[in-house]
Amino acid sequence: MRATLTVLTLVALVVSATSCSLGSDEVPARDREKQVVDAVSEAVPLVEQALGATEVEVGGGWGSCPSGVGHVYSGGGTITAPEGDAAAQLDAVRTALTDAGFEDGTQVDGHVSVSRGEVDLDFQPSAARGPGAWAVSFSGPCKRYGGDDEDYVQEQGLAPATTLLQ
Repeated sequence: MRATLTVLTLVALVVSATSCSLGSDEVPARDREKQVVDAVSEAVPLVEQALGATEVEVGGGWGSCPSGVGHVYSGGGTITAPEGDAAAQLDAVRTALTDAGFEDGTQVDGHVSVSRGEVDLDFQPSAARGPGAWAVSFSGPCKRYGGDDEDYVQEQGLAPATTLLQ
């Protein structure tokens, strides 16, 4: 019995540590959304310039956290640039972002993953999207919202994704 309780306690701790924040967000939902949009709006043009991009389409919106508890403002899109040496392009993207104050958190080859505050962004070449295409993804933190913030998130979550940059 004690072993079963210990295992269940450990499982609960792991699940809670890897899922959405169990507490309410101390930041209003509109401000949280603005933080994410501001970070994306600063990072994407830097990546565009580093790659010599010819086309950009990035959008985002509110959705449920992967655990189903809480909400997250997230999104992504595509940056199209001339084809080139992927390793050199990754280095150029990483340098442009870290020089602008984004924190490098890259852990996977072929990606540049950075953060600013609680906003995470990832850029990677994506041949599946076409020649010279790069996949962009971003997300704010998963948080619970109540009251007017919950109403705002719910209303926004029902709307189509918002185009942030084009």
